[in-house]
Amino acid sequence: MENNLKKIENEFFKKGFVKVNLQKKYFSKYKNLKKFIKKKFKKEFKNNDFEYFHKNVSFKEINKVRMDIINFINKNQKLKENIYFSLKPIIDTMLGPDIIIQKSINLGIQMPEDTSRPLFHKDTPLSSYHEIVLWIPLVDCVKSMCMLMVEKKMLKKAEKILNGKQKDRFEKFIKKHGKLKEIKFGQALVFNTNNYHYIPINKTNTTRWALNLRLKNLFTPYGERNLLDYYEILKISPISKMYSI
Repeated sequence: MENNLKKIENEFFKKGFVKVNLQKKYFSKYKNLKKFIKKKFKKEFKNNDFEYFHKNVSFKEINKVRMDIINFINKNQKLKENIYFSLKPIIDTMLGPDIIIQKSINLGIQMPEDTSRPLFHKDTPLSSYHEIVLWIPLVDCVKSMCMLMVEKKMLKKAEKILNGKQKDRFEKFIKKHGKLKEIKFGQALVFNTNNYHYIPINKTNTTRWALNLRLKNLFTPYGERNLLDYYEILKISPISKMYSI
């Protein structure tokens, strides 16, 4: 595990993102989460699985349904903890012993041909530069279901593209420089908030589901989001706890 962590750390440092496997003993927690969602929202599923959710929900309905599901999963007090433990070695290696986590876990649902999605962007400076994002699919994401990442070495070129005027500039740039063609259920994408990323229109015949949330070290610089409003403490070291009492 130590050698593997070093490899993951090196890849993250080089690119600003890395694809990793969830710890096997916590993978069942995600399977159970899907079961709970499906049981709660029986009407929307109507015997279809997550991949074919779009067969029963229209584009007009999807955002309200998505928000209802977000509210439902965030009532699960153990969900953040389970996510943390499923990626604990990597998170601890990157962030250290004092970690804060986004209060509300977000969920993206992208149905086939749905054009309403975040475009080419990075999360800073709203988010801290010292922050990581966990992007965890609940279905196998292949081809246009997968979020595309831009390596950190392309930052300046990406910013020029962002400020350009050519109509299809994002599509051309991401076709040439976008990385990450597939993330399966049981894997996660970990990336830095200062990396540009792009969500293409889903051209497959299946619906994409993915959790996302942000974490950072308690004592690193903040962006525009502060501890009280946006984050909560996930874990704290004994020495920090001693002097916070």
